[in-house]
Amino acid sequence: MKRLSLVLCILAVGCSSKEDARPSKIAFVIDRAGTRSDILLVDPAGGEPVPVAAAEAEDESPAWAPDGLTLIFSSKRNGHYGLYLWDTKLEMLSGANYKDLGPSWSPTGRRITFMSNRDNTWQIYSIGSNGRDEKRLTTSGSNDTWPAWSPDGSSILFQSDRGGQQDLYVIRVLPNEADPIPKAQPGVKEEPVKYAEDPKALTNDRAWDGRPAWSPDGKWIAWPSAREGKSAIYVMDAAGKNAKRLTPLDSEADEPTWAPDGKRIAFISTRDGFRELYCMNADGTNTRRLTTLQSQMHTPAWSPFLPPAK
Repeated sequence: MKRLSLVLCILAVGCSSKEDARPSKIAFVIDRAGTRSDILLVDPAGGEPVPVAAAEAEDESPAWAPDGLTLIFSSKRNGHYGLYLWDTKLEMLSGANYKDLGPSWSPTGRRITFMSNRDNTWQIYSIGSNGRDEKRLTTSGSNDTWPAWSPDGSSILFQSDRGGQQDLYVIRVLPNEADPIPKAQPGVKEEPVKYAEDPKALTNDRAWDGRPAWSPDGKWIAWPSAREGKSAIYVMDAAGKNAKRLTPLDSEADEPTWAPDGKRIAFISTRDGFRELYCMNADGTNTRRLTTLQSQMHTPAWSPFLPPAK
């Protein structure tokens, strides 16, 4: 598979000088009257969103490669939800008669974790960025969803109902997750192989805890929770302690994503009537609205800083 490269200047979203890193962008999904969903890009400073690989299809859950040059997302454009890579063209990474959703890149860019219902429940898998060497990382009879690879590559954070309620869990990835799967030996019974340690619960609340996001330095986790009534954005440290609510309870807020410098968080909120994209400082101050599309937005993803233009 070719090395993909994304030149966002083509999309007329602006670049800085060749000596400086180019600005990051926020990808998000907009629902089109329930018949299709598209991925758009917007500058964190505001401006008109621009489409990415638009098609008469349902495109979902975008995620950026660590170098900020490639976007991966789920799409139903072939009749089922597979994973696609995009730069200036589209390339399919996975696809079959099941749903692959919620991709997240490893910090090396070599592996991608995602959720899939291919084994009757939602479980966490990983696959090489070349589309090969797929592995199952969780084996519960529950639903494990929305994986997020830690910035140091050691762990994967995810949402699960394995405790009878929607909580956040983390698994440490074993070294063999990154190794090619050995070829089967004829006549030898293969034992199940584990590619991650047993999950550890980070939250334990009867209310819903939703899709989590690591801070770029791996020290903090942002996530939505309904533990105080309406869904709001919270942060806690990586050990699951010192939780703090950042958004008010007079409207819904969910799906946080961190700026690459860790100083801001973008999220979705209904505070103005529609599910629009907002941005705030990492301490919850200085909230700004980034979109005015009067529609239903979800699953935003803030890109890393792009390398200098050549």
